[in-house]
Amino acid sequence: MGDLIPRSTRPPASAASPATAPAGQDGIARINWEHDRPVGWNLLSELARRALAGAGWATTPALAAWAHAPTTRRDPAGGYWRDTDAWWVDTTILLTVRAREALDQIGTGRDGRPRLRLARSGGGRVQVAAHALTGPPPTGQRWSRPQRPTGSTADPGPVRMTDAAIEVLPRAVQATIGRPTGQGAVRHYPPHGGYHEQVHAYRRVSPTELVVVSAVREAGAFPDPDTAIDAADWHITTYHADVGRPSHTVLAL
Repeated sequence: MGDLIPRSTRPPASAASPATAPAGQDGIARINWEHDRPVGWNLLSELARRALAGAGWATTPALAAWAHAPTTRRDPAGGYWRDTDAWWVDTTILLTVRAREALDQIGTGRDGRPRLRLARSGGGRVQVAAHALTGPPPTGQRWSRPQRPTGSTADPGPVRMTDAAIEVLPRAVQATIGRPTGQGAVRHYPPHGGYHEQVHAYRRVSPTELVVVSAVREAGAFPDPDTAIDAADWHITTYHADVGRPSHTVLAL
């Protein structure tokens, strides 16, 4: 499902021994994946990403980053725009972004709705709020699902489908992040089989506090990819930071 979300390659601070996810959870959560479309930060158009990079932002791997599905809006003058909201975090900065790109109407569909495409003449802007972050180094920890006794035939519980990315993480990690300000997940299909999954989330705990979680797990295809990934260890990086006052910038497209 698309490429991996950019994430930090810097090593996290030393962590304690691997933790075990608490037993007694309500079965296994799986995400309702959507296939064959851009995902994560790549939902921002290349033009918008170039504008950010030209201003010196989002040029290195992120600790966590995500862009949400675009929304089409019509202004009072009758013009159409495509708005894409996104966020990008590393250990020094939080960016919240809205890319607004002009659309041309090229006709009307059978349902009466306008048919739109990106304006050939260009036009639009990227609105950026940048917050400086300060805090101790991120911490990393490996989380394992409790092992079933040898020979046990106990059912691990029902499978529950969800659209909330953080619900596949251990309960203790969900408690750390709370109700996310932003979240997202991506699944990659390695050439050797199985799945590689990432979850990114952040929460503005208060105007001056932020917590970020970046999680990754990978598993092969035995006995089947879904069962294997359900049992795979999570490698989770957590970052708590103080948030500075925002600076606002508008970049032309």
